[in-house]
Amino acid sequence: MGELSDEKRLRPMWVNRSIWASPITIVKENIEHRGLIRRLIRRDLDARFRGPLLGYLWAIIEPLLLALVYSFVFGIIVGRSDPHYPAIVMIGVIGWSLFAKSLTGTTKTLTSNSGLFQFTKIPKSVFAVSGMLTNYVLSFISLFALVPFLIYYGIEVNTSIIMVPFCLIALGLVGTSIGLIIAPFAVRVPDLVNIVQFIARVGFFLSPVMWTYPMLSGKFGSGNAFVLAHLNPVIVPITMMRDFILGSTSGIPDYGFAMFGGLFFLSFILGTMVFRRKAHKMVVGL
Repeated sequence: MGELSDEKRLRPMWVNRSIWASPITIVKENIEHRGLIRRLIRRDLDARFRGPLLGYLWAIIEPLLLALVYSFVFGIIVGRSDPHYPAIVMIGVIGWSLFAKSLTGTTKTLTSNSGLFQFTKIPKSVFAVSGMLTNYVLSFISLFALVPFLIYYGIEVNTSIIMVPFCLIALGLVGTSIGLIIAPFAVRVPDLVNIVQFIARVGFFLSPVMWTYPMLSGKFGSGNAFVLAHLNPVIVPITMMRDFILGSTSGIPDYGFAMFGGLFFLSFILGTMVFRRKAHKMVVGL
């Protein structure tokens, strides 16, 4: 019996249990605590917007001002001459902000609430999910900042714009999933939070916020560097957002979509597995 137990214990994870066990469990526990999640979202939004005079308008004003500043620096000083460049940057800012906030917020979700976890049986994933959903709310509000650009440049919006929310959902889920992988280890190694925040700042310049997909393909052609660039999980969703809103065609190759799909699936499965297995042990010390 002992040998059989050892053999069973040493089997790969995907042999012992379905890879869907962790994702399904996390989804179920968050559905069960949906009331708490709503209260956490409301708390986070109130803490950010209830005090300022302009309130929720800051969710529109902030990305709008950022887009204008970036457009001025890179459009006038550097010499970008793309038509409706500020609108291009605005879309990049919204997409990147959602990904970066989901990533950094989830990474520190256990360290930020570690004291609370000692005295409650609330699933720890609830705090990560509520943070992700809060970022979704802010991103959808931020989309209204695009309206002035669309009117000014006379951009006609077609039915493909209904696909934009799916791009945002993908960005938030990827950022959150990567954060779920790191969060349990950040409890024992707090420097990981600072490292992730630094990587996010650097990643801003390596992602299509101020540059476009055609610029990337024009720079690297179809070589190895161009292929490897698709390992950046925000390239495809942000580019698709621009195509859907602006009516452009960036020409992402099939392997670009395949690589993003692989990254999305792998990060989601691995993130939920690691978080479900390690979060409690790291926080409580069991």
